[in-house]
Amino acid sequence: MRLNKKVSAFTLMEVTIAMLIAAIAIAITYTAYRIVSRSYLDYKRKQEKTADLMAIDQRLRNDFESAKTITRSPQGIIIEQSGGKINYVFSKDVIIRDQFSLRTDSFKMSLDNIHYLFERQDKETGAILDELGLSIHADGQPMPLSYKKQYSSQDLFEFYAGN
Repeated sequence: MRLNKKVSAFTLMEVTIAMLIAAIAIAITYTAYRIVSRSYLDYKRKQEKTADLMAIDQRLRNDFESAKTITRSPQGIIIEQSGGKINYVFSKDVIIRDQFSLRTDSFKMSLDNIHYLFERQDKETGAILDELGLSIHADGQPMPLSYKKQYSSQDLFEFYAGN
């Protein structure tokens, strides 16, 4: 009987090299996944901020265009329309839009340099406004926004006659 029968198998060195190559491939794949995942999350965050910025810009623009009168309130502005009043509250980190006391939207964004104007002059609480200027910070960069309303003489007469 012969006990020295040869069995085909891998050597310990071959198995170690195969494991090392597999570990390197897994590390490269994981690193690539993390980079792609982080890029996607950054892109998604920027898109959400851009969408919020576009939404508040569109709402303010539409509200200004359809406003009968715009007055300054202690925290922001009140836009009077034929269907009711829309209240905007401006704070340092958020804009709150309350439409007819039925629907409230909030937009988390950093604000500064808010100007409440009528005929290019700053106005106090209760005054009628024809222009609103503010800066919204998007990714650390200030983005100035401006909204204007042109009143008819009848709208102004009705406002001053009612006050």
